[in-house]
Amino acid sequence: MTGKIAASDSDDRWREDPSSRFKQVTQPQPAPQPSPPASSAPPPLQLAPPNARVIGTSDQTQRSDPAPAVVPPQSQTTLPETLADHTIEGNERRWQDIVSSARTSSWLLSLAIHLGLLILLALLTFRLGGNDTGIAIEGSRSTSASDARLESVSVTPDLATDNDQQLDTQVEVNVMQPEKDLATIQTDSVLPKNPLELSEHGLLEGGGGPQVSQMMMYMGGGGMSARTPEGRIKYGEQFGATSESEAAVEQALRWLQTHQQSDGSWSFNLDLAPCGGRCRHGKPASESTPTPKTAATGLALLAFLGAGYTADVGPYQDTVRKGIYYLKSVALETQVGFDWQQGGSMYGHGIATLAMSEAMAMMKINGQVDSDLFHHVQQAANFTTHAQHPNGSWGYTPGRPGDITITGWQVLSLVTAKKAGVQTRSDTFPRAKRFVMSVRDEPRYQFGYNSPKPEKTTTAIGLTLLLYLGQQPGLSFFDRELDRIAERGPTLTNVYHDYYATMALHHIRHRDWEAWNTQLRDHLVRTQSKTGHEAGSWHFSDKWGNVGGRLYTTAMCALILEVYYRYLPLYEAPEEFPL
Repeated sequence: MTGKIAASDSDDRWREDPSSRFKQVTQPQPAPQPSPPASSAPPPLQLAPPNARVIGTSDQTQRSDPAPAVVPPQSQTTLPETLADHTIEGNERRWQDIVSSARTSSWLLSLAIHLGLLILLALLTFRLGGNDTGIAIEGSRSTSASDARLESVSVTPDLATDNDQQLDTQVEVNVMQPEKDLATIQTDSVLPKNPLELSEHGLLEGGGGPQVSQMMMYMGGGGMSARTPEGRIKYGEQFGATSESEAAVEQALRWLQTHQQSDGSWSFNLDLAPCGGRCRHGKPASESTPTPKTAATGLALLAFLGAGYTADVGPYQDTVRKGIYYLKSVALETQVGFDWQQGGSMYGHGIATLAMSEAMAMMKINGQVDSDLFHHVQQAANFTTHAQHPNGSWGYTPGRPGDITITGWQVLSLVTAKKAGVQTRSDTFPRAKRFVMSVRDEPRYQFGYNSPKPEKTTTAIGLTLLLYLGQQPGLSFFDRELDRIAERGPTLTNVYHDYYATMALHHIRHRDWEAWNTQLRDHLVRTQSKTGHEAGSWHFSDKWGNVGGRLYTTAMCALILEVYYRYLPLYEAPEEFPL
């Protein structure tokens, strides 16, 4: 091992003869000692006497500088050489000590300088503040007597980290100096007393971002856990049902059951079997608006499900099972999911998807959804998201610009599917919200069909959709429009308007709910048909009632009378975990 070290070490002092490094100074002897043979090992290093002076060396070996000794005459010839070697070697080692000491001092000096610079920079940073853009803002506390002042600071975004911004975009930041210490500001002084323009509510105006989906997923209410016999009694009594209104619901469901076709479907055309034209006011023969059987089947199923009746529970199990089977059988498989348009109408697709989503959420076994139902709903939701127009709406056909009525059914179906665990595209709801806001008549919260030309029905739809898209009550213009709807009262003939308005007022637990509900509930109980083949049904002549006819009107009226327990209020804490 010693040989390998000597060969690999670049320091010559490890390769020279040890005897040349350590010149031994002998003590006085009585007689001269003969020199050892050349081949013998050098004598061992002797310890210095107590009064020897120690010289530090670079190889960490301590050597002795012995005191002067009497040298025999025969050894005096070697003494000068020995002393010279010791002198030269000592000087070299002293120089190495000086250099080593200087290097150590330089390192300590450098460390002190750098530490000082770091402390200085830290003090400057703490004093000036700063952020990612390099802009430093220094302020001081103001008193209540000082004048608040707004300052605009133009900040150029970092182009390397903000690729979504235009190269010449500047961000304007408003910096406001508060009038008094924030710790003393009262809660009621934070909220504005006057209505704010929508431009001051960027999140709502822009349709929101990921927050929309997050708010929808964590809304406290909206669940379907009250759709049980016990729930119908409890929440019916709490929110305004009566024995007469509950009897009207059961009569409407019996009428729907008798009008189910043999394949499990329903049709708006009452001239077909099993009705055979015995009921008036079916779909007019002259009506060209698409009214697919998937839409009629979906509406009828929603009425049964709203009362808590499924394929596993209640007296209409076979009726509900056949309806679900029909929708499964006619689902058209496409490259982007299952299509329930059936004749080119997204109305049919949206209503059928909503019915299947509710059925899936209600028909759980040990907390697990039916895998076949989940598959159909997931594929239907995929089709819905792909059919959305870039402006956020849905039209009669996929990918076409649409209106708020068709959009409403798609949004409600996707919200229900999402709450039941179905995956949707992250941008679907924000885009839908932006469309709803695009048909708003500013500054009021009144909405048009496909433009900002407000109508009563489309306004009721728009307000309800915003509630489902995460808009909570509390915004002045928003609340004021809900107040106007309650003050005007139900139309009593336009069930499309009354259905959405009833949902909105129920979900926020409006202060005028009792007056609204009493008027509409008692009107529907009075006007329900009591005799003949039409017993249990409704029909009112209006814009939408004349298209869907008696089946459409009957299903919608049943849904209105089920509102007490069909959904728990969206913005009231539920007493149990919602479905």
